[in-house]
Amino acid sequence: MNQTLSELTYEKDYHQWTIEQAQALRELVNTHQELKHLGTLDWNNIIEEIEALGPREYNAVVKLLMRQIEHRLKIDYTGLEECHKKWQVEIQAFRIGIKRKIAPSMKPRLEAELEEIYQDAVSLVVLEYGIKVTNQCPYSLDELLP
Repeated sequence: MNQTLSELTYEKDYHQWTIEQAQALRELVNTHQELKHLGTLDWNNIIEEIEALGPREYNAVVKLLMRQIEHRLKIDYTGLEECHKKWQVEIQAFRIGIKRKIAPSMKPRLEAELEEIYQDAVSLVVLEYGIKVTNQCPYSLDELLP
């Protein structure tokens, strides 16, 4: 059975698929006004919901990435060796979560926003432990992603 390009995109890059599907639906409805009257479908909200799925996935990855950075900073800067094992386990859990949610189309945006994500993690660690950490992210995106 041959898969369509859309099905392949869905399997390999869900984030990109949501963008493409919302755009395709919007174009379809805008060029074929008669579809707006098809049953009781709420086209505008259907399109908006599909469009919102990608950002939700992206934000989930950002949150997991920030938490991973936060725990790496705790290991690197707090000196609380008795907590290292627990933090390492949590880092691994965050990496597993990222692996399950990340899509290839997210990587360029994550790369562009890495410093901002890092600063958010720094603010939490500094608030919790009152320590000083480096201002620039010492971790590359390749190190952080599974």
